[in-house]
Amino acid sequence: MTKEQSSLFRFLLFLAGAGILVLAFFITTGDRELTRIDAFVWISIGLMYLVFFLPFFFSSFNIGNFSGKIPTLPMVWIGIIIYLAASVFIILLLTVRIISLNTAILIQAILFFLFLLDVYFAYFASSHVRSVAVEEAIKQQYLNQLKPKAQVLLLLVNKLPSQYEKARNVLNQTLEDIKFIYPVNNGAGDDLEKRIIGSINNIQEMCSGLQSGANPAGIDSEAENLRMLVKERKLLRN
Repeated sequence: MTKEQSSLFRFLLFLAGAGILVLAFFITTGDRELTRIDAFVWISIGLMYLVFFLPFFFSSFNIGNFSGKIPTLPMVWIGIIIYLAASVFIILLLTVRIISLNTAILIQAILFFLFLLDVYFAYFASSHVRSVAVEEAIKQQYLNQLKPKAQVLLLLVNKLPSQYEKARNVLNQTLEDIKFIYPVNNGAGDDLEKRIIGSINNIQEMCSGLQSGANPAGIDSEAENLRMLVKERKLLRN
């Protein structure tokens, strides 16, 4: 079932339930004039139906670049159950004359207000989680590439011939330092992280060349360049 078909089915389901309520209203009331209590009871039932159907139209928020959904409704469902149970209880108390109509109206209004607060905080919390998740993904977009590349390079560096001991020592320390690079806000580290990735790629090509018998020049200077870039990036903090 497509998203459009699902939305249409839910809407038709909502209309069918509303039609049943209207039918029940006319069957039970007939031609008699409604009392104030009758009006309160049916308005309460209508509100209860709307409250119950809320999750069918607002169920979850999609998270970009994430495989799942953040459920938004456990808190809402708890509020729905409490609201429905309390509303039924108020109607029962009213019909057996334990409380007055004015008291029932006041309690029902308070219950509905509290339910709306519950819905607001439930969706606000989910929206906040979504924004935080997206922000974290953006902050780590280059770090998520950089750190695995550093681990691959470390394996190649450890296989360098003994005459490249200086470059090997510099790179071993530098690649260890990369583990302690943390995300920063507002893309402040993006440029440095891209340059570090470029430097790692260059050194990786040089190391691969050495293993194949070539003798690439500049590995010492590129190792020092990488060390300075990583050092500069480590200085960035939130």
